[in-house]
Amino acid sequence: MVLDIHVDTRGDDPFVSVLPDSARDDLMRGVVSFQALDKDLPRIRVLLLGPAGAGKSSFVVSARSIMYNRVVHLPIIGKAAGGFTKRLMSYEIRAEKGGCPTALSLCDAMSVGDGCSVGLCLSDALAVVKGHVPEGYKVSPISDKVKGYRAAPSLKEQVHCILFVLSASEVGSYPDSLGSALRELHCEVSDLCVPQLILLTHIDEVCHAVHEDVKYVYSSRTLQETIEKAAELVQMPVSSVMPVKNYTSEHSVTCNVDILLLDAIRHILNAVDDMLEDQFPAANETFKVEPLKPL
Repeated sequence: MVLDIHVDTRGDDPFVSVLPDSARDDLMRGVVSFQALDKDLPRIRVLLLGPAGAGKSSFVVSARSIMYNRVVHLPIIGKAAGGFTKRLMSYEIRAEKGGCPTALSLCDAMSVGDGCSVGLCLSDALAVVKGHVPEGYKVSPISDKVKGYRAAPSLKEQVHCILFVLSASEVGSYPDSLGSALRELHCEVSDLCVPQLILLTHIDEVCHAVHEDVKYVYSSRTLQETIEKAAELVQMPVSSVMPVKNYTSEHSVTCNVDILLLDAIRHILNAVDDMLEDQFPAANETFKVEPLKPL
């Protein structure tokens, strides 16, 4: 159900002051041309973590849809008790259909549960982050006896960013057990020095104005409160929350939806580069990166 809320106008068009229409092309060029600070890291592996139905797999589809300039259909979307995705799968995001891969690789896995009995538990999630789990493995449980288990994974086999995917329409009603699981994951991953962000999906389901046009995303008071709730749930800064609308029911892509999705990808890539600059300072001295153009 879409809720009616008050919207501050911020002039004739609040979206222009935050994300102008020209931002789509600028963001697209930045994402396509992005190269990690470490030249030996051709792909930025981003692990999508979150409860069932939050939109993890839909984000993969949406990222590809932006690049292909049409809504992509993949057999990874569905509904099932406990989540549809059961295996660890990585998806390259190409600059165009059949084109060269960008630096972004999205890793989809089983939904996060609230314990070791249901969903992806803490120990299994950390094994994925550290790069021990082979591609295609049906995650949970994980041990060094698993075929293809990587005892000493390289940097490019590890996960370089965690994306907690939460639904705006449910963020205020998630069970306490899920919140505890996400916060524990956040703490453990922080110790590994892996950057973390929150992807807030289904934003059109909590605000009528945003449902009509996502250009009102930054002027919706209700959505701002929802963003704050998402940050509080995982105990992360509000600035780490990126509101987006996935392509789930549309038959064609639109500029404003693309802008939000591309802006989220920009933040992901920049967060990884920030980490690499601290963890591998020598790379910064030998490899110059063209920064993403600011909005």
